[in-house]
Amino acid sequence: MVDTADPLSAVKLNAEALMKAAGRRGRSPLAHVVLRLARVRWLRSRVLKFVLRLEGGEMFSLSYRDHLARTMDVEVGLYSYGGLLKPGALPPGSRVGAYCSFGTGITVRRRNHPIERATQHPFFYNAALGALYRDTIETDRENPISIGHDVWIGDGATILSGCRSVGNGAVIAAGAVVTKDVQPFEVVGGVPAKMLRLRFSGPIQTHIEAAAWWRHSPDILMRRPDLFLSEMTVEAAQALETWSNEVRV
Repeated sequence: MVDTADPLSAVKLNAEALMKAAGRRGRSPLAHVVLRLARVRWLRSRVLKFVLRLEGGEMFSLSYRDHLARTMDVEVGLYSYGGLLKPGALPPGSRVGAYCSFGTGITVRRRNHPIERATQHPFFYNAALGALYRDTIETDRENPISIGHDVWIGDGATILSGCRSVGNGAVIAAGAVVTKDVQPFEVVGGVPAKMLRLRFSGPIQTHIEAAAWWRHSPDILMRRPDLFLSEMTVEAAQALETWSNEVRV
């Protein structure tokens, strides 16, 4: 039985349960075969759901990530989850780190209508409509977005083309409209989004970045729940950096 008076013991036990549930993590041979059926449009949704079940869900599935990279040119780190992992939610060229949390209804735009011209209509900037030989504004791939590790983006947030980077550990509040880059560990919100506060002081940020704990799997991180369940101080951040760089996989 779990000792409810000692939450750390519960975390250790639950860590074992978590990784057991994700024991299928990896690239299932069956998933590789089944994904060929995803080329058929009316089967795609069912095929992807089946692949996710095979490999422990969207936090763990490597084959699902392979599919996003191959068919959408979207790279997503392990353990990230939520609305932006749906096919088509992120424009081509997007790069996302590990351990990110995404709400529903998030919009990511990489292009703007050219308001400085006589007309803003896509006939005059989008070659796909047939009136032009090439696009006359940046394409999605020419203005990709990079989202760091352990980023949290709330429901209904909108990220516009002026934002090319969201730093590690950043938070974008629900409903925010982001028009410029978000720095590491910033909490931003509003329309347009502005910095509300920093999650941590400069020294703590430096130690967390140096720790780069997001390169480790959950079972390794949960060897030290004391480092992840307590308020982050400079001393705790130093301990995290030391442990993360010395831990053996």
